[in-house]
Amino acid sequence: EQKTIVGQFSKDCILPCSFPPGHDEVIHWETGKKYVHSYYNQSDHLEQQDPDYKNRTHLFHQNIHNGNASLKLSNLTVTDEGLYKCYVGTLEAKRQVEVMLRVRVYSYYALEYQKPGTGRMLMCHAFLTYPEPHISWLRGNTSIQETQQEKSSNGVLYSLRSDQNVTNTADPYYYFFIFLFSDQLSVVEGSSTAIPCDSSNTTADTEGFSVVWKLHRGAEISDLAAFNGTPHSFQTRVQVNESNFSLMLRDLTAQDSGEYVCNISTPQYTKLTVRTLQV
Repeated sequence: EQKTIVGQFSKDCILPCSFPPGHDEVIHWETGKKYVHSYYNQSDHLEQQDPDYKNRTHLFHQNIHNGNASLKLSNLTVTDEGLYKCYVGTLEAKRQVEVMLRVRVYSYYALEYQKPGTGRMLMCHAFLTYPEPHISWLRGNTSIQETQQEKSSNGVLYSLRSDQNVTNTADPYYYFFIFLFSDQLSVVEGSSTAIPCDSSNTTADTEGFSVVWKLHRGAEISDLAAFNGTPHSFQTRVQVNESNFSLMLRDLTAQDSGEYVCNISTPQYTKLTVRTLQV
């Protein structure tokens, strides 16, 4: 009998093991050649426990007499992945259960847009990933070299930042499922306008979905509005359209000129749209 359990990195998980209740229970958990946890004579015996599991294993003693030999494994790491075997013996019967443990790292990604001086730059971040990530860039359909890269590690987890100078704002840039489109809008002072956000193939029903609008005006960056199932406005005169996620502005002034960045994010991708507004 084999079961598969998926645990989350740095969290706790339970490896299930049940057996017909009996007397004088003996329980051994092993993985490979490592002793993980042992129980007999109504108490734990951890003298032979592998150091990798020290202070990280726990049996549910109050439920053993009911046939529960499940093991709680704390603070999961990627090296915990593998096949675990639970051996249970009583005066009445013997049983072996196999549990395949998979450890999932919930990595996260971000795309940052900056306008240093007269240039434009995209910065792609991969945070706390496993295995080590690799970032590649496309401009249109052409593969291009990144401008700069920074790597760091925290234990077995990796973080990576890849920078790309934007040389032609008419071209789309791709990083996996991350996109940039740039366009310019011109309006007159005192009027109202809606700045579009590329929301094709995007629905607000997606779990973890969010929209954030920011204004880049020189070195100054302002949070304008957001939508995560509910619209939020952080500035007066702005509002997110809930149907297409465009940014609606009213009573425009020359101070509203700048680059408007719409960031649509889901757990699978981030889509960035940049629109230049001239009032």
